[in-house]
Amino acid sequence: MKRKNIDILVVAILVICTVVLYVVHSNKELLFNYSNKSTNNTTNVESKNENIANARDGIQGVAQPSPFITSPNGVEANLLQNANGSLIGQLIYLQREHLPEAEQKLLANNKDATQYVLGYLAGQQATPFEQGQTVDIDRKYPYYIQWDKRWAYDKLGGTNIAIGGCGPTCVAMALGGILDDKSITPKSIAEKEDANGYFTDAGTKWSFFDYIAKEYGVKSTGVPLSKEAINASLDKGNPIIASVHPGKFTTVGHIILITAKDENGNYIINDPNSYTRTLKKWSYDELKTEIVAMWEFSK
Repeated sequence: MKRKNIDILVVAILVICTVVLYVVHSNKELLFNYSNKSTNNTTNVESKNENIANARDGIQGVAQPSPFITSPNGVEANLLQNANGSLIGQLIYLQREHLPEAEQKLLANNKDATQYVLGYLAGQQATPFEQGQTVDIDRKYPYYIQWDKRWAYDKLGGTNIAIGGCGPTCVAMALGGILDDKSITPKSIAEKEDANGYFTDAGTKWSFFDYIAKEYGVKSTGVPLSKEAINASLDKGNPIIASVHPGKFTTVGHIILITAKDENGNYIINDPNSYTRTLKKWSYDELKTEIVAMWEFSK
């Protein structure tokens, strides 16, 4: 009986510590005059101006492992390594059994998701909503991350937007830019997707893109996989929603938004699961091996 009481006490202390650290970590800019403007220079980041943009939830564009960490042993080893010299890392590691496999894998592969994971462990549902990008970068199409705490914990099918919401997040970025409407968010799009049965265990149904485009009075047109077809859409100023298979972007199927070309003909993307990959400029050869299907959104 005494051992049981001790175990309960230990768990209670860990939960309290997690909540305290979560509050401190979430409000460090106010508490410590901390600036979210990152000076992190990762090898994957090519735009210093974008990399120091104002960001929510402590997102900096951290270096990510390549290839992805996928095995349970690899994930646990990474979380243990992260606990070395980090109180937050130690608390997360000690409570890893309370984290679903998807959240553990997300954190192992992207430390920018730390605040989301801390909030998950603390039982957070959502932060008070306010408009604005997840990271304020100077692009025509707004940039949102699916595990932004304003909507990350919201239901989407049998999961939440943080884990399964790449589709509605890309749609929100595309429609928000085309219609110049800041009220269109991953939260509002995910609610429509969930309510109308367009999310399955495999993710967002491709038919959702035609449905949601019609709902907002825009056109959704399939784009063949060729450099010429992609350039034709982007040259008109239209974004392309792209479904990609497991590979360079995630360990499972994923959705990204191709938004423009740079002066060298490389492609600018909004990856709803990675600010780091959003900052990287992608060649056609890099993208063509990943893309499964594409849709152009236009007025």
